[in-house]
Amino acid sequence: MALYKEGLAFGYIQGTKYHRDKPLKDHLGPIPAVQSCKTYPDAERLKLPQPDLNHPANLWQCMTRRRSERDTTTEPLSLNELSTLLWSAQGVTARAGIHLLRTAPSAGALYPFETYLYVDHVEDIPQGLYHFDVASFALERLKDGSFNRDMTKACLGQPVVRRAAVVFIWTAMMLRCMVKYRDRAVRYIPMDLGHVCQNVQLAATAMDLGSCPIGAFFDDDINRLLEIDGEDETALYLITVGRM
Repeated sequence: MALYKEGLAFGYIQGTKYHRDKPLKDHLGPIPAVQSCKTYPDAERLKLPQPDLNHPANLWQCMTRRRSERDTTTEPLSLNELSTLLWSAQGVTARAGIHLLRTAPSAGALYPFETYLYVDHVEDIPQGLYHFDVASFALERLKDGSFNRDMTKACLGQPVVRRAAVVFIWTAMMLRCMVKYRDRAVRYIPMDLGHVCQNVQLAATAMDLGSCPIGAFFDDDINRLLEIDGEDETALYLITVGRM
């Protein structure tokens, strides 16, 4: 066997396949259920304005124009622009029983991820790290100050991070998906975030903003910044947004 087929990637795909001739059983034991949406009750809250959904945009043109834009400026975004981007990522559009259905699909409507922001220059929002409370459509203020240098270093020094007005950080909430899908959950969580990230890119394109997905970063550095454990919750995907 070729050595690359002995690596984690090939082993994971093979180990999580469904087979018609084998029962869907594993040896993981009971997996505890976790809250469907994370909140920080003691954090200062910033209620977001309603998104501007009247901005004229042609879907097909946005798909054609969408690119990963790295040469953004330091001109700030408006609070309304940030609100619209957040709604595009995880805006609640309907309710189905206990599930909050959103602008992007998710396996089992579980939405096993959380959205954090590093705000560097957005009008009416102080610099700092924030958590997005989906149900209340509000930001929870976690840390004040500039983390531009820390974020850039954590992302392998990529200049696009240093220049961004805001960096979206998505974390995987492993148990939220594993409670239903077991080991196969790690297939679904990146799929979900791919849908979400594309929504943000299309929304940014519609607003003539630049965005750039980021997959290369030092995981533990981002996890430490967010003060998450890196196991039950761990950073998985980022995207920068700025004005062009």
